[in-house]
Amino acid sequence: MKSILNHQYSLRATSALVSLLLLSSCVLVSCSDDDDDVLQQETNFLSYSIKGYDAKAKIDNETKSIVIQLPADVTDGTQLTPEFTVSDGAIASINRVEQHSGANTMDFSNMVLYTVSDPTYTVKSRWHVTVTNNDYTAQYGMGNFLTEWWSNDGQGSFYFPQQGSGEFSNRNCGPACAAMVMKWYNPSFTGTVEDARNYARTSWVDGGVDWYPRDIYNYLWDNGATNIYWWNFWGASYQGFVWTIIDKLRLGDLCVVCLNNADITEQQALSKGYHTNRYYPGGSGHFLVIKGYRIVNDEIWFQVHDPWSTGDTYPDGKLLGEDRFYLAYDVAYCIDWNYWTIVIPPAGQWDSY
Repeated sequence: MKSILNHQYSLRATSALVSLLLLSSCVLVSCSDDDDDVLQQETNFLSYSIKGYDAKAKIDNETKSIVIQLPADVTDGTQLTPEFTVSDGAIASINRVEQHSGANTMDFSNMVLYTVSDPTYTVKSRWHVTVTNNDYTAQYGMGNFLTEWWSNDGQGSFYFPQQGSGEFSNRNCGPACAAMVMKWYNPSFTGTVEDARNYARTSWVDGGVDWYPRDIYNYLWDNGATNIYWWNFWGASYQGFVWTIIDKLRLGDLCVVCLNNADITEQQALSKGYHTNRYYPGGSGHFLVIKGYRIVNDEIWFQVHDPWSTGDTYPDGKLLGEDRFYLAYDVAYCIDWNYWTIVIPPAGQWDSY
């Protein structure tokens, strides 16, 4: 009896084992086929264009990015129609909403984020698409569509940082701006920030270490810039300030403003190399040289030389304060620190005002 029971048990065990192995084999084969399909799914853009334009897209499969530069006279990016193809079997979506080539207009004023994936979103990659009408504003963090610009660059760089300028270097924003303006006004000028500080070790206004606009004005005048003049923005609206500065810039002038830079928007993404907003923490009374402006996506930016230096640079080696872009209305808001602005026309030019 014991032998028969053992024999029956052995048959049942063997049968169960065979069934389990067969089932496992089926499951493994089934899962393997599906997994291979998913894992082999490519998630790339193969082509990308904007309907009605011949501009060629730069597609980078490594960084998952696309850049298209449209003609400069395309100044509105809010109603553009993308046409594209993706990898076989893949779909393109934005916020899980599938996108179809040529089906609808989109706003490309700023970067657009796509997901290219298999239909179940199991395998996916994020793509960054930039459509712009120029080669720098998107990279600088200003937006994509430039509508107007102006720069009074002079004859070469005239940027001086205040750091490294002697005993009062951390308070030498005024002398630094004075030296910058003189270098722009007279390219053969050899004076330094420290020379400017030595011109007035203390302010003509109150005897303190910090300079006032009057100290810069006196330094410029005594160094031969006798066509400079004041502009008082007391009582001016923010809009009035912004457009008056733009008018002066378009005459070819520089403007030196004294403001509370703590209220300038601070850049929260310094690692991205943007050229916009304040690049250092905190702030108080501070001088800036305004040398130009940009209007991007209907937003006005002032191009400034900010003399404060952290020692950090852009990829091209320039210090972060050189050719920085601050929102014009930020500057207008901060101007209540001191309403007097110094306007500096080019040498030999006399503005009517």
